[in-house]
Amino acid sequence: MSVRRAHSLAWPFIAFFVLASGCAVESERAPAAGPPPATLASPDIDNRIDEFTSWIEVDLDAIGANLEALRQHTGVEIMPVVKNNAYGHGLVPIVRYLAGQGVERVFVANVEEAMALRQAGVDLAIVNMGPLFTDGQHTRVVELGITQVVFSEDVVQRLSEASAAVGQDAGVFVKVDTGLRRVGVFHDEAGDFIEHAASLPGISIDGIFSTFMQTPEEDRAMLTRLLAVETDLRARGIDPGLRSMASTDAILHFPESHLDLVRPGMSLYGIYPEEKDLDAGVTLTPALSLKARIELVKWVDEGDSVTYWGRFIAPSRMMIATVHAGFYDGVPRELANVGSVFYAGEFRDIIGSVSLNHVVVDVTGTDASPGDTVEVIGHAGANAVSAIAETANWMVYSLLNHLNPQTPRVYYEGGEPAMLLEP
Repeated sequence: MSVRRAHSLAWPFIAFFVLASGCAVESERAPAAGPPPATLASPDIDNRIDEFTSWIEVDLDAIGANLEALRQHTGVEIMPVVKNNAYGHGLVPIVRYLAGQGVERVFVANVEEAMALRQAGVDLAIVNMGPLFTDGQHTRVVELGITQVVFSEDVVQRLSEASAAVGQDAGVFVKVDTGLRRVGVFHDEAGDFIEHAASLPGISIDGIFSTFMQTPEEDRAMLTRLLAVETDLRARGIDPGLRSMASTDAILHFPESHLDLVRPGMSLYGIYPEEKDLDAGVTLTPALSLKARIELVKWVDEGDSVTYWGRFIAPSRMMIATVHAGFYDGVPRELANVGSVFYAGEFRDIIGSVSLNHVVVDVTGTDASPGDTVEVIGHAGANAVSAIAETANWMVYSLLNHLNPQTPRVYYEGGEPAMLLEP
C-alpha cells in the first residue's frame, strides 16, 4: 500500500475523543495523547441516558461481526464506506472502532468528512470520493495524506502542484466510468488519462475503481471494461494499484467482482438492502436502534381526534402516549397511522401524524408512564430498518441517512455502554 504521511497507520481503538462540535466519550481505557477531553465513566453514561428524550444506540460488537463475516465471504481487503456520518452511526466512533479491527482504509463522501477524521486524530488511510474546488483544498488533502478520487486532468494537475509545495506525494484513486455515466473518466479514455497522471511529479496511482449499475448483465460488461483498463495499463508499464468494483450488492451476489478491495456500506452496519440479499449466505447483525421516552400519557374518548388534521379518530376509549421522537430524528412522516414502535413487550401502533419531535402511540392496556423507554427503530420485526422502509415506501438507504446527526449516540461493547457521543 502507498502511504504519504509520517504517522503509522496503526491506531489502537481508544474510546476517548472530542469532535470539533464538542462531545464527551469514554471507556475505562487510557486517553490518547494531547489535551485530555471531557470523559464519562460507564455508570455516568447510564445517568446521561436517563436524561435523553431520544437517542441512538450502536452495538459495536455487531459492526465487528459484520466486518468479519464480509472478510470471510470475500477473502479480500475491506474498505468500509463511512459516508454521511457512517450511514447515521457516527463517523468518528465507527472509524476508530474499525481501525482497531484492522481496517486499513475507509471511503468518505467529501473532504469535510476526511478532515473531521484527521482532526479527531484518526490515522488510517482515507479515500475521499468528493470533489475539490479550491487550491486550499488540494493542498490540505496532500498535507493530511488523504487519497483523492480523480477523473479530470485539472484536479490531477493541481494535486501535482500541491505535492511540490507540500513536499510529499499525492495519492489518487482513479474513478473509471464503465457505464454508470455518473462521474469518472470514460473507460476507453482511462488508459491515456492514467498514463498522463502517472507521469506528473508527486502523483501516486493507488488504485482504480468503478461503480456497478446493479443489473447483472450490465454489471458483467462493466467488470470486463475495468479489467480491460487494467490490462491496458500493465501493457504501458503502469501499475494500476488496487482494483475495486464491488459494493454491498456485488459483495453478496457477484464474487468475480471482488478483485483486490471491496467497499461495503449498508452491509457493514448489518442491513440487507433488498430481500434477495437474505439468501446470499452472509449473516449480518443490525447495529443501530433509535430509542425515545414517553413524554405524556392520557386517555381519549371514542370519537376524539388525535394530532394534526385529525389524522386519527379514536374508535373507542383508549390510552395514548406522546413519545419524544419525530421526523427531526429521522422517523418518516409516512408512518402516520401505519407504523409501529416496540413498547412493553409488543409492537404498538403509531396513531395520527408524525410530527417534528413527536409520535403518538396506542398504549391501551399497559402501565405506561412518562420517562418510559420506547424502541422506535429496532433490530427485528415491525420496527426494523427494512420493515420501516417498506411501510414508509422509503429505501433503507434513505432511512439511515435521514437520522439526525445531532441525536446523542451511545456505543456498546459486550453489552455495556462504552462511549457516548453528544452534539
